[in-house]
Amino acid sequence: MKYRDLPYTEKEKIVSLVFEEAKRMEEKDKRINYHELSRIVLAKTGIRLKHVTIRSWIIREKVPMGNYKAIRRLPDEDAQIVRGLDLTDFGRLEKADTIRLILNTTKEYFARSVQNLMKSYGLATVRPILISDAPEWMMTAYLDYEPWIHELEKPVEQLTYEEKMKLLSGAISGDGWIAVSHTNRSNVIFTIGLANSQEYKAKMFHQVLESMSIPHSFTKSQIREKQKRIGNHIIQRKALYEYRVTVEAKTAVKHLLTNLKLVEPFKEVKRIIVLKFIKKNVFNRDVIKPVWGYLKVAEKASTIRSQLRACEQIPDEKFVKKNLDKQQILKSLHRRLCEYANKLRRLKPVATRIISDIRSSP
Repeated sequence: MKYRDLPYTEKEKIVSLVFEEAKRMEEKDKRINYHELSRIVLAKTGIRLKHVTIRSWIIREKVPMGNYKAIRRLPDEDAQIVRGLDLTDFGRLEKADTIRLILNTTKEYFARSVQNLMKSYGLATVRPILISDAPEWMMTAYLDYEPWIHELEKPVEQLTYEEKMKLLSGAISGDGWIAVSHTNRSNVIFTIGLANSQEYKAKMFHQVLESMSIPHSFTKSQIREKQKRIGNHIIQRKALYEYRVTVEAKTAVKHLLTNLKLVEPFKEVKRIIVLKFIKKNVFNRDVIKPVWGYLKVAEKASTIRSQLRACEQIPDEKFVKKNLDKQQILKSLHRRLCEYANKLRRLKPVATRIISDIRSSP
């Protein structure tokens, strides 16, 4: 096997060996013999490294580990959260010994939260990008292929209960939702759901919940609208059907909300508030509706702020290439932000008073 075909962790060991032996030579002989270093590596690892390659590392002409300088770490107890995101929001590219995961979102706070999770395992970056005419954020993470491909494709039956809960946490943070449904004019029910146009993914979520004995529904519906608008651009839908997994039973919703660990900040806020409502046995529509309306407006305002920051940081030439007026886009975003800020000011007093009362009640 050649050096370039090795997993990232094995490359680390060889690079460490090269620099340790180089340091030993320099201390003993006051010089480094690159041919001898090549022979030592071959004898100890079975990997043949050219002496010119070793020299380029030592004199810092080249970076031994390529462009990915962050230490890559093995999957840990939170790795199934990554898998849940991979099944929903992530795009995945596989190349040589690297898995590249990509998240595109209008929400900077979501991109940063996912980055904080992913940088525990390797290099993770966030940068503003321009998709169509909409400013967004791209989170990119690099993982070591060999250990992570097994983690991302581990059979459901091999997962522990805690790992299944982590997988659901990642999936709900991505394409899932926590919602309020009206049963009548006075009461509401809380629901948790996941939707996907790929049947095998939806069936996996169904299988996970079933193996955890959590009651839920699994439905299939035809997609009538072939176009979906996200922000200012339109996405053409190729899928014919959408598959939904929904949890509505009060005890099941409470159990999930107690044990989930969501990395999407606003969904995590909703999780905490809904759990508080359930524990206090509050299902009154007149109490919950003002809080839910406030959360929706606050989330929308935060998303527009994220797009504003992205727009400000994207170089002007990116807009010129697409024949877009950057200043006009900024003005439009500022106008929309003002509209939502005014709504927030109206909704905040009642919503915060209700939340405060729920928190302080015994």
